[in-house]
Amino acid sequence: MFILRIVSCITLMVALQAQALPTTTLSPEQHLALGRQLAEHAGASQWQQLWQRSRQAGHLLENPDVPYFSLAPPQLIDSLRLTLSQPDQTQPHNQTQAMYRRDFSPQTVGKQGNTSYTAICLWVDWRTLPEHAVNRPTPWLGQISLLLTRPCQ
Repeated sequence: MFILRIVSCITLMVALQAQALPTTTLSPEQHLALGRQLAEHAGASQWQQLWQRSRQAGHLLENPDVPYFSLAPPQLIDSLRLTLSQPDQTQPHNQTQAMYRRDFSPQTVGKQGNTSYTAICLWVDWRTLPEHAVNRPTPWLGQISLLLTRPCQ
């Protein structure tokens, strides 16, 4: 019974990796389209996990050691949705992740010591989106991980 469970787990992990969306093969237009759709369909738990991870990393409280947001919470929420739905730049990261960046210059969105930041970077993990669903991702969008956000250059 134990061996059967181990074999099942290994099979499932291999199958999930085989289906995972490789962000390095996506065009910039596909990255933009996926971000727009995720901004529209991401659920409260996805945003909550993003807040939790970003808070743990120190980006939501004033901290001289790491970049932190200086925006009021309602303004930050709107800015994050805009970063995901209308980024200035997207960039694949690792195998299944992508970074979405939007510059709000001249507005300052964050600080670190004497440095002011005008851009927001938001990392998304697309690993639970099967490769065949890239053009019709809606059923899988609730499983996508909003990993982390922080002010950036």
